[in-house]
Amino acid sequence: MSKYQQEWKKALKKDLNTKKWKVKTSGGDILIRVAEETDMEEFEQRFPELIAPIYPTILSPKVPFMMYVGNSEQADFKFKVE
Repeated sequence: MSKYQQEWKKALKKDLNTKKWKVKTSGGDILIRVAEETDMEEFEQRFPELIAPIYPTILSPKVPFMMYVGNSEQADFKFKVE
């Protein structure tokens, strides 16, 4: 896991918009689980704006990785962080 990914994981766990998410790492990726009742289609559309405030707080050199996002009932979506 890169320092860039570690900073993202830490920030996601602390940010007011994202701290209720379950965040884990797997290899070079981050796995995110949201509440079961989440409308995943709407959530996928809003996801970039939810994590946008975190981007400027990450100071490590950028290393691309994937975020896999979902809940226990609906299919996951992928989001590439660069």
